[in-house]
This record gives sequence, structure tokens and C-alpha cells, in this order.
Amino acid sequence: MDLICYGDSLTFGFGVSPTTRWTRLTEQISGWRVINRGINGDTTSGILTRIQEVERPYAGAPASERPSVLVMGGSNDIFYSGSDAAARANLGAAAHQLLGMGVRPLIGVPLPIMPALVPESWAKAVDFSSAEHILSLYCQWILSFCHAFGVACVDFRSDFLYPDGGVRADLLMDGLHPAPAGHQIMAKRLASVLCRFQ
Repeated sequence: MDLICYGDSLTFGFGVSPTTRWTRLTEQISGWRVINRGINGDTTSGILTRIQEVERPYAGAPASERPSVLVMGGSNDIFYSGSDAAARANLGAAAHQLLGMGVRPLIGVPLPIMPALVPESWAKAVDFSSAEHILSLYCQWILSFCHAFGVACVDFRSDFLYPDGGVRADLLMDGLHPAPAGHQIMAKRLASVLCRFQ
């Protein structure tokens, strides 16, 4: 079975080698073929546009031959605009468009931010403390959206938090992107969701 993953740098695997990315590790654990279509810096509007390419090669194919599609994004929308309004609209639209194509959508919940670890040059452009507050509310909305519409949710974020809500610094490379150990945990989380569909 195939899973196509659309997203930003969290999906692409910024800062780590291709062999240690969660998409590659999920293949090894689950037996699924996982196709990484993450683009560094992408927003949900870019993802919404790009998922249209899924329909072309599978047009007319029976449901059993169509891939599942995981969509994860929104962090960059918040960084660039200071709001999650566009991310909510685009992510919701992406899920419904995939359903309309006869494709199973999965929604990934983005990772938390640890502002103290973010490189100073990045922090000059974005208020990451404020961004994390908005991102937290956005992630709560994702969980509610998935529950309301029966969409499979992959809650990557929860694995990066301690029970008291603190962020696990050991799993983040630079305050934003997962370290190799974080990729391993993300792969296990996704594989546990995929096993429900086999």
C-alpha cells in the first residue's frame, strides 16, 4: 500500500539524512511504500495546490489501488502571518478534497516549538513564543476537526510533550525540527496508525 506525505520541512526532513527521516523509517516498520512530498518552507496553500496531482495518475482506478495521503502543515502559515486562519481553511479543504477524490486522508499534527533552542537568526524574523501559543490552539483544532469528520489523525505533537505540557528538548534539533530520535518516534506513531488499515 502507498502513502503520499505532503507537508513542509517537518515532512521533508530538514537537517537529517534521507535514511533517518520518519517517512523512510515508517516504510521499514510498516511495509507501506511512503512517498515524501515535503517542501521546506511550504504553507498549507501550497500543499492544497499540490495535492491535486494525486488525482491524475489514479483517475478511474478502483479505491483499492488508490494511495492514502497524509497532510501536515500550518506552522509556516503561523510564522509568516501570525495567524492560523488560513491553515485551518486550507487543511480542512485538503481533507475534503481528498475524500472527494476517493482517497483516504490522514492529518498530521505539527510538532511543538521550543523557542529557547531556535537559532537567533530565525528568532529575529519570527516571535516563536507567540507562534507556539497559536500553534497549540491550531493543533487542538486539528484534533477536533478530525474527530468531527472521521478523518484519521496522526498526533505527532503529543509524543514531543511531557505530561505537564513541557517540550521534550531531546527530540528537537533546533527548537523546530525533529532530531533523529524524534524521527524514530514519529515513524512509530505513524506506523501504529497505518496498521489499522491493513
